Amino acid sequence: MSTTKPPKSRFGDAPAVGERRGAPLPLVTQPMVPLDDHDRPEQTRVDNPLAALKPETASVLFGEATVAMVPHGKGTPAPAAQHHPAAPPPEIGLTQHHLPDERPDGRLTLMLDPDSERAAAFRVLRHHLLEVGRPQVVVVSSPRPGDGKTTVALNLALALAECGRAKVLLVEAHVRRPQLASLFRFVPPWCFAEQLAAHRHQPLLPWGFVDIPQLWLHVAAINPRIEQGQLLDAPAFAIAMERLRLGGYDHIVIDAPPVIGSADVNLIQDAADGTLLVLRGRRTTARELRRAMDQLSPARVLGTVLSE
Repeated sequence: MSTTKPPKSRFGDAPAVGERRGAPLPLVTQPMVPLDDHDRPEQTRVDNPLAALKPETASVLFGEATVAMVPHGKGTPAPAAQHHPAAPPPEIGLTQHHLPDERPDGRLTLMLDPDSERAAAFRVLRHHLLEVGRPQVVVVSSPRPGDGKTTVALNLALALAECGRAKVLLVEAHVRRPQLASLFRFVPPWCFAEQLAAHRHQPLLPWGFVDIPQLWLHVAAINPRIEQGQLLDAPAFAIAMERLRLGGYDHIVIDAPPVIGSADVNLIQDAADGTLLVLRGRRTTARELRRAMDQLSPARVLGTVLSE
């Protein structure tokens, strides 16, 4: 990945994308083996409203989060990333931002309480995600607003990038309710929504993201002070993902809008390798989950995350 100097901002000049403190840690994972019917676990509790959903899932319970990964299908490999390998890599300028000294946002679980059971659950989610073929571009959504999808997207990105083990970009795609800028307490030097519009007509323009060294994370955030359109620009988003796949990132995690009541997620998932669906314990109903799954079909659903 080549870099370019971003516009001046109050955060200072950007380091090159590859500059990280310490050597990256190796990843140790196992390939996913889809379950045949006779290998599947026994039926879950009958009072669980999710038990009747197909395909059945294998889940792991850790503290306040349940992680369930859904196999892609019997012997069916993960779809290959659709991009042009001969295209030149994009130029990416980074504006460095250090989190303020005051207590960070409480949703930063892996930063605030890294030894907790909840933090361990996000590391389990990372492990399961890597087992299903190391998807490069992952959409995180939920059936309804308020189910915790931004918290899951954030902490999944932190878990993937933890200790510099991978280069991770967290992308905000919820144009009508952006949260990442206020969560990390910065003003994007170049709003991601504005970049989408510019790159639709000039795909080879440089990109500008925020680098948070404490978290080993790059963030493409939407400026909440800028009035956004009602719908995501699907062609522009597809062009962006096509280019950013070549940008040297091991993973791109997309914080997407909720599924029900909007077509935005369907437009976003077309440019991704799979979707994680976040469910709220004692709130998300089986009917809502079925509606969300039906709307996402036939796109690949990597799994579900049940949060409290």
